[in-house]
Amino acid sequence: MKRLHPEIYKEYEDQREGKSADANQSSMSDFLSVSEGQFYAAMNPRQKLLTNSLVENLIVKCGLPVSVVDNPYLRKFVRDLDSKFVIPCRQTVSNSILPHLLKTQNETLKKFLDSCEHLALTADIWTDRRAHAFLGITVHAFHDGQPSSKLLAFKAFHGSHTGPRIAETMEAVISDNQLENKVCCVVTDNASNMVKAMSVLFETADEHSLDECSDPTLWEDMETDEVDTVLQNLPVRMSCFVHSLQLVVRGGLSSSVIIRATLAKCSQLANLVHQSALFRGAFEAELGIGKSIPSTNDTRWNSTYKQLESIVKLDHVKLENVLRLSNHENLVMSNKEIQQLRELISILEQFAEATDITQGEKMITVSCIVPTVLLLAKTLNSLLEKPSTFSILTRNLLQGLHDRFYHIFDNLGIPRPTQLAPLDRARLLKFDDSRLLMAPALDPTFAYHWLQDHPGDIEEKQQLQHRINGLFLLLATGLIYMCSKLFFSRPLLSCKPCAMYASMYVMYASGRLV
Repeated sequence: MKRLHPEIYKEYEDQREGKSADANQSSMSDFLSVSEGQFYAAMNPRQKLLTNSLVENLIVKCGLPVSVVDNPYLRKFVRDLDSKFVIPCRQTVSNSILPHLLKTQNETLKKFLDSCEHLALTADIWTDRRAHAFLGITVHAFHDGQPSSKLLAFKAFHGSHTGPRIAETMEAVISDNQLENKVCCVVTDNASNMVKAMSVLFETADEHSLDECSDPTLWEDMETDEVDTVLQNLPVRMSCFVHSLQLVVRGGLSSSVIIRATLAKCSQLANLVHQSALFRGAFEAELGIGKSIPSTNDTRWNSTYKQLESIVKLDHVKLENVLRLSNHENLVMSNKEIQQLRELISILEQFAEATDITQGEKMITVSCIVPTVLLLAKTLNSLLEKPSTFSILTRNLLQGLHDRFYHIFDNLGIPRPTQLAPLDRARLLKFDDSRLLMAPALDPTFAYHWLQDHPGDIEEKQQLQHRINGLFLLLATGLIYMCSKLFFSRPLLSCKPCAMYASMYVMYASGRLV
């Protein structure tokens, strides 16, 4: 047993050493308890494995209620699978197994947070169908050289969703997990209460300048070096790119009068499919079982894109027959309207692709922002050069892109197109962080290839590349200075990070670092 099954043997040894050596002590056969007609003992590895799998996979991950363990049909099914396995009762799951599982997960999360020096957070408020609000906070960091994301908190949020209340809750989460000096960035949507919450949390009334601090006297009693240290460690709020893209597309579609009636028809048709059992039956009988039209979601603009795409792919002769037989002739689309939908889909196609890419969960998406904005602007500019039914929509999309992402175009030295209206600063979002330019240069997927979509000439592109290299050089110089102060008692280049950055500096100065 010890040689072939060391894990089971170790559990047996641990159990035996933990019990008093009396006449009633369990034997090894009692521990395994695999005789015909008997059940697994509580400490049996098989019993523990199945119990944990039942709770983790069915209750936690599948979202089934805890009461499912008392369901007689589930018990019969499990009994047929393994007659020796004893399903725990509801009270045991609620009072023992789930708290132990929560404790284990919290310990794992704490170890992860302790091992990370720099973290980024994302925060959002979500409301379920019963109008119960929850605040979700996730943490993102590099762990052992790999990007890792974990759920930090998911709290019921009662009362009004004001900025100070959101800031208070987030501050408590940061404090409870001892992350005060580790958070470098918080990503939120562009809702005014979230923007206000971040300004309250970071003690600044304006995200762009310290001059408009809500309490200027806060800094009067601090030395200059101390103020610089605080400013360097102050986290920044960054706007969620997907939400910002949502605002661009929604604004463009709402301002397009020519397609408004057709979009209304599509919305009514989708509602009819989902709300009328009689129409749904006729719809599937004519177009095929399982055929449907997805509903839209106000917070996901690409749900509109998917709805339009599914309608265009339908057999419109059969769809027209169903609508006429069910007395819904007002929803029948003409050939012109169908062609308009196809043209609209072709315009929004790249926006939909950009949305899917930049909301990925298993990849780093910050490096996609600048290349995506450049490519969308290039596509829209090329569309404006051709005669089109949707020239006004295209111009409105380009207007929204330049308004929302003004800082990106400004940092890239791209002038505002003359055919656009003056900048509406009320629509301007926060995308002025230099890390947005540095991120794609560090990503092997992009490097500096995204500069091909820059409208400037070769000289302008080279200057931009040198400017971004200068940002890395500035960062490297700062790190060398910090390391030299930290290791002042040692030769500078005996510190491996300093030696690496010093080498980068020499290579850059000699023109070898491109």
